Amino acid sequence: MTSEYKDTFRGTAWYYARYREGYQDEFFDYIRDRFNLSKDDRVLDLGCGTGQIAIPISKFVYEVVAMDPEPEMIKEGKEQAKQADARNVVWIEYGSEDLPGMKQELGTFKMVVMGTSFHWMDREKTLDELYGIITDDGGIVIVSNTSIWVEAPSDWQLTVREVVKKWLGEKRRAGSGYFQVLPRRHEEFVRESEFKRMEMWSNHWTLSSSLDEVIGNLYSTSMANPYILGDRKEDFEKDLREALMKLDPSGIFLSEGDSEAILAWK
Repeated sequence: MTSEYKDTFRGTAWYYARYREGYQDEFFDYIRDRFNLSKDDRVLDLGCGTGQIAIPISKFVYEVVAMDPEPEMIKEGKEQAKQADARNVVWIEYGSEDLPGMKQELGTFKMVVMGTSFHWMDREKTLDELYGIITDDGGIVIVSNTSIWVEAPSDWQLTVREVVKKWLGEKRRAGSGYFQVLPRRHEEFVRESEFKRMEMWSNHWTLSSSLDEVIGNLYSTSMANPYILGDRKEDFEKDLREALMKLDPSGIFLSEGDSEAILAWK
């Protein structure tokens, strides 16, 4: 287990694998082409969750090392990989803070990808550590998605946020702790790192979700995970279902947002 385990995503893995939005084919095609990935290459998915990036990208490369500090994520990821017959994914239960002592064990990679995980890391230190395990022709990909806590353009998303605040407090949770708002953007750290060249990718998306999908996705997050709700989960969910159905009896909820990625090379 990682030397600094936190319960940020404890209890979320089952929901994460089934309800967390995946990444579009356009994203995988883009990073494969920009990094010229082939069956000779290795990729590190740092903060891999249950494999939303590791599993799809494994079909393009020789090996993917999927690394996450949450043991439940690793366990669920292995099951998802088995179902997808992704046999070239190696799962490791460690976090970014463990990188300094793992360089020899990990080896080198053509690409390191971080899917909505970089904000949980010591960003400057992580970039320094990654630079030393990336091949001369390789680089990094840092992916971010819209969060309803920050951007909630629709009435139903505002309702979800207010119900979460009602049960878990005004301050955004991160497991048993609290989310720390980052004063500086990811790209600022990349520009100040040893990585030489950087470019941006973005994609606007729309999504139609059922009530069950909305709630399942919420349980995949650190701000409302089942472990933190504990024995209040049933009452919380009842409250949320009633509020959303009152808002829209159809039980279908539309959302839109943006996926963004920073690509940088040595």
